[in-house]
Amino acid sequence: MTGLRLACAAVAVAGAALVVAQKHLFTSPGPGLLLVAACVVPFLADARWPRLLRRESPPGPDWPLVIAMLVVAACAGALLGYRPADGDSAVLILVAVAASLAGAARWAISLPTGIVVALIPVIVGWIAGSHTPAAAAIGIAFAWVAGTAIQAQVRASAEVIKLRSAAVEHQIAEERQQLAREFHDLVAHTLSVTMLHMAAVRIALDDGDPPEALESLDQAQRAGREAMREMRQTVRLLSGSQSAIQPLPLPHVRDLPDLVDEYVSAGLNVTLDADGDLAAISGDVGLAAYRIAQESLANVAKHAPGSAARVQVRVSATELRLTVTNEIVSASGPVVAAGGVGHGVAGMTQRAALVGGTFTAGRFGSQWRAEAVLPIGEHR
Repeated sequence: MTGLRLACAAVAVAGAALVVAQKHLFTSPGPGLLLVAACVVPFLADARWPRLLRRESPPGPDWPLVIAMLVVAACAGALLGYRPADGDSAVLILVAVAASLAGAARWAISLPTGIVVALIPVIVGWIAGSHTPAAAAIGIAFAWVAGTAIQAQVRASAEVIKLRSAAVEHQIAEERQQLAREFHDLVAHTLSVTMLHMAAVRIALDDGDPPEALESLDQAQRAGREAMREMRQTVRLLSGSQSAIQPLPLPHVRDLPDLVDEYVSAGLNVTLDADGDLAAISGDVGLAAYRIAQESLANVAKHAPGSAARVQVRVSATELRLTVTNEIVSASGPVVAAGGVGHGVAGMTQRAALVGGTFTAGRFGSQWRAEAVLPIGEHR
């Protein structure tokens, strides 16, 4: 729009200069000089102070500019009838008026005013005997079309920028959700394992077995250090620090034996039954399966630490089926977890959905059952 304002001002000034020379307004002054000044001043003001005549926010018809351009059009029409000349250069001022109106006002405003401006040479020629050919109306109409096209391009560019901003905000929101899920799973797992170790410490102290208590404390400390190391690594990566070390590999479903062993060492009665080539699962599906198993075991440790749990993994040609079951030791524990109060079940459902799978959790007889079905046909 800045370029259009400058171009209109340049055309108007050029037309005014040609009118002065064509009608001999310097050698034979007259009221034509006032008409020329009235035609040029609004364009120069609009080019120098665009907000004086244009309303940029909120968008809408710029009535000050529309009124100013209609006044300029009237003055240019008067110039056409003042000392008529062949090929009157005052038409250039009308060209600038049409382009400026089309680029500033809405279509419902610029179209009728553009028609009026285009008809001015014809009307003046018929009334005042101007020598300006009627074909000048075609040039004015073309200028109106050009201004309309520029306005449409500006609006389209603004819409593209708006859509890009929305896409960036959506991407940032998704990344935040992913980070929230990762931190939730990591913290929930670490706290669950630490709580199990603390329970073992208390039991060992009650039984008068300090060495066993010290061993449990040592394992809890190692779990806490590992969690802190992963958190620091994540923070380094998020901050873009150049001193970040080589990123740690993300956990995978093939790491389930280590996960189960960690919970077993913390005192949870859990077994693993895996069938299939877990190493052949792709990274995104493998990560989702691991995190779902990790969160499910954390829920078992939180809501039913004394029950027996079982992690079952079955891999077929098209899907990976992960099932975590445990005995319901109380009516309040697992049912509350599955009711959607916390973020665990929602996070596991979202993780499964992100890789095209499904997740369900609920009572199954005397057991609590969490099951994820993840497609792997196109991820192999």
